[in-house]
Amino acid sequence: MKLFLPENIYSKIFLALLNNVDGLEIVFNQSSLLCKDLEYNTSAIALIPSVELINHRNLFVSSDYALSYDGEASNSYLYFGKSEREINKIYFRGDVAINEILLTKILFSERYSSEPEITLDPSSTAVEGRDYIVCGDENFLSGNYRSGISIADAISDVLDFPYVNFVFASPDKDSIIKFDRILKEIDFDMETCGIDPFINLGYNADAMDYLRENSGSIYFDMTENERESLNELIKLIFYHGMIDDMFDIKFVP
Repeated sequence: MKLFLPENIYSKIFLALLNNVDGLEIVFNQSSLLCKDLEYNTSAIALIPSVELINHRNLFVSSDYALSYDGEASNSYLYFGKSEREINKIYFRGDVAINEILLTKILFSERYSSEPEITLDPSSTAVEGRDYIVCGDENFLSGNYRSGISIADAISDVLDFPYVNFVFASPDKDSIIKFDRILKEIDFDMETCGIDPFINLGYNADAMDYLRENSGSIYFDMTENERESLNELIKLIFYHGMIDDMFDIKFVP
């Protein structure tokens, strides 16, 4: 079975917890391209950005596994260039996906009553004084995450639920069923599983310490709480006029 994953630190933690499960061919790609991968690999599974479901409603979604957070751990962080104030423009860097684009608009509307212009920053380094949202591993490679605002935490506050950032999805229902059966043999609770998934990931020691400190707010199991959160996330996008109609997520039990 082919499994497409976003190339970030959380995917690597997930793989460490899998502990070399047989029968999975792992392929990494940019978050924004994972749904495209499923168009050409229709029996594959991908860990896709959750908001991609608004544009790919035909996909089947695991009802038992996802990547969620409810604290400081996050795949994206907001960095104010000067101080927390009225912001007219936000620059995006890193592995940017639809989640960051749409949810940033919602967050600034609800928390700051503003609608900043969103601009992608292709430069090799951040420019001093700009306000940034940085997505993916650039946060942990730069070491700036402790000075940033967790986007996951901010979205959790808006929803009153954990933030489901990525979901396991496939065009093929049977592939989801088979994949879930494989994962049911895995203990994803990092406090009880007996595995330290932060060893040998290739990141600096401070980043590993930071994620260990926040491991209790990183979830790969999807419970009723996370399923409800995902539905609330879609409702929020609808209420802000970003989609024209509601739809049912095709959860596979």
